[in-house]
Amino acid sequence: MTVEIIAIGGYEEVGKNMSAVKINDDVVIFDMGIHLDRVHVHEDTDIARMHSLDLIERGVIPDDTLMREVNGKVRAIVFTHGHLDHIGAVAKLAHRYNAPIIGTPYTIALIERIIKSERKFNVPNRLEVLNAGEKCQLSPDMTLEFINVTHSIPQSVIAALHTPEGIIVYGLDFKFDDHQIISPQPDYHRLKELGRKGVLALIVETTRVADSEEVKTPSEKVARIILEDIMKRPLEEKSAMIVTTFSSHIERIQAISDIAKK
Repeated sequence: MTVEIIAIGGYEEVGKNMSAVKINDDVVIFDMGIHLDRVHVHEDTDIARMHSLDLIERGVIPDDTLMREVNGKVRAIVFTHGHLDHIGAVAKLAHRYNAPIIGTPYTIALIERIIKSERKFNVPNRLEVLNAGEKCQLSPDMTLEFINVTHSIPQSVIAALHTPEGIIVYGLDFKFDDHQIISPQPDYHRLKELGRKGVLALIVETTRVADSEEVKTPSEKVARIILEDIMKRPLEEKSAMIVTTFSSHIERIQAISDIAKK
């Protein structure tokens, strides 16, 4: 039995995430993201109306043409969370593969919105929901498991692919935060169990790790304290205040709302 990990996008760059794992003749694709910086460089980029090959040439989406050389059946396209650098290219690439799209409920809801706004391609792939803590059989030799983790977007997971050769863990964009309001704590117990069983390969992100001396991303609890300190004076003075954040950062939006109400 042979195991191959195919790096398609997101390696040595921030964004455009896409990987594939091949076990014999079975293939699982993880993520189909966009490179947000490349979108900003090309201001005329109307992603919904553009052809995938044009977007590949501009460096906006992963160049998955190398998958033509991969002999095997794609069993699933798996998404670990709903940020655009992980799901933004789904409407441009997923239709090339006769495979279901799998994600948590919130991630699938965001993918549905992207597919509905697509103006170039029809995306016939079936959308399947898998909750954190659940497993699904992809093939006789592959079982997919979602493990709950925290991130700046709800319902983020680490994906574990169970194979006869061992467990392949795909964990991109997460932080270990025990103090979020919306999201439950990471499933440390299950992660430890997988570690004891033995992990064949770990695919993990290291975004800007060399640019920071921090050994751990601060908890959202810390962000709430800082926010409350900043917002306190304008609120006491009953001044108008504009607060900006990522639209997908539901945890932060909830904190802003709670502070304003208090």
